[in-house]
Amino acid sequence: MPDEPLSVVEATDEDTDAISTFLWEAWRQAGPGSPGFSGATEEVIAEIADPRVIRERVGGPERRMFIAVQGDRVVGFASTRAETADTVEVSGVIVLQEMTGSGIGRKLLDAAIEASAGYGFTEMTVNTETDNEGARRFYERHGFKPVGTSVEMVGPTAVQVVTLKRDL
Repeated sequence: MPDEPLSVVEATDEDTDAISTFLWEAWRQAGPGSPGFSGATEEVIAEIADPRVIRERVGGPERRMFIAVQGDRVVGFASTRAETADTVEVSGVIVLQEMTGSGIGRKLLDAAIEASAGYGFTEMTVNTETDNEGARRFYERHGFKPVGTSVEMVGPTAVQVVTLKRDL
């Protein structure tokens, strides 16, 4: 599989089951308490990975999903959602633990940035846990700057997050 080409595409309804399988696999590989999955219990993942929920979120420009596919397996995922007429949020970039460091996250983020700019958004935000140094470095390498902190509820868990922003 590592020798197979990687493609990054915008997700469609036909990708719903593969995205669901990917979300479960990514959560299990990383571990429930790992950075990026703070507060994500099995119940939270079950809700996020529900094919009906995924199907409702496929499509643009209000919500878009991108997948990285290698062979017949989804190995990465990114999603965006409109916050305002000008601002879009990267609501997630996830890569299978076994594939981190291979450039998949960058390709997914690039696809999200390009699509968002194409729809006329002028700025992009992202929230990540304040103690997730790897994610912060990743986003800062791609032009994001910290602009504030807040608390988000992930299921029943309060998670301290930093908001980062960049121009498109």
